[in-house]
Amino acid sequence: MVDDEVLRFRVEESLRGVIDPELGASLVDLGMIKKVNVKDGIAVIEMTLTSPFCPLSAYLTSEVKKAAESVKGVKKVEVRVVGYGPPQQPTR
Repeated sequence: MVDDEVLRFRVEESLRGVIDPELGASLVDLGMIKKVNVKDGIAVIEMTLTSPFCPLSAYLTSEVKKAAESVKGVKKVEVRVVGYGPPQQPTR
């Protein structure tokens, strides 16, 4: 069995591949992934969107969920939108 902290790290790394198609940058680099917790193989991801009416909200949350589910050892994923606001400049 994989340790929850190792899974959290792997989920965070997997989320780097989720790109905002309008901004062309990773949600992680844009600061839109706020928190990742993993307990007993269940990942809970807190993220923000650019606005309450973001036209890509369903797409982005779906892509975040898929990325986390792709990590071996993750049994379940919950994505929570915890706020809205402009993304930050990519941290590259």
